[in-house]
Amino acid sequence: MIRTWVSISAAIIICVVLALVIRTQGFVRGSEFAPSHFVRRSFSFYEIPLVHWQITPIQRSDDTPPAATFVKTKHLRKLPKGTASNWHLISLTRGISGTTNADANFLLAQLNFGNQGNPDPYWIDWSKQNPQHAAILWPIIQRLAERELYIFIPMVFATADSGGKNPIELQKIINEQLADEYVILVNDMREAGKLTVAAALLSEALTDYPNHPDLQRLVNKE
Repeated sequence: MIRTWVSISAAIIICVVLALVIRTQGFVRGSEFAPSHFVRRSFSFYEIPLVHWQITPIQRSDDTPPAATFVKTKHLRKLPKGTASNWHLISLTRGISGTTNADANFLLAQLNFGNQGNPDPYWIDWSKQNPQHAAILWPIIQRLAERELYIFIPMVFATADSGGKNPIELQKIINEQLADEYVILVNDMREAGKLTVAAALLSEALTDYPNHPDLQRLVNKE
């Protein structure tokens, strides 16, 4: 009888400890972005720590920032209908550990950037003041996001925000910058032995900039 109670007590203690561990270390939360629809959503669920076995359904909720809503309404005219199917991770937090940001955060950080003392986020205000420039900027940003080239996005925002350029000049400068960045990235992928990735990047670059001389030279080196 005593052994039975000991076993029951031990089982209860183990269950309580396991529940506490899952409660504190097994909670997973994060956010993700769908560039096709220009929306963000948050998600959360519980898992068994260390082995990462999901034990509860995923809870999702839309939390698209105002700047993204503004952009897709005013400057992205060809958004697909229906529900987005391709989501890119923005950030992830497991338990009480710190948050890990993924590449998509390069874009979301800009969309969330605010003006001090201004009710509108910075890029809403900028787009309202520079509608012709915004019409150039945002389709480029969306295209880069769809290709998961978030690492290029801070450069494009900085160029757009530098001022003193008419829309035609802005388009030309951004095109030159992106073509040059593609050349560097393709070369890096080739040197790393990632030839399939390099070929895909080169194909994308040539679609956008078919007459760029450095890109053409990369074709001849294949």
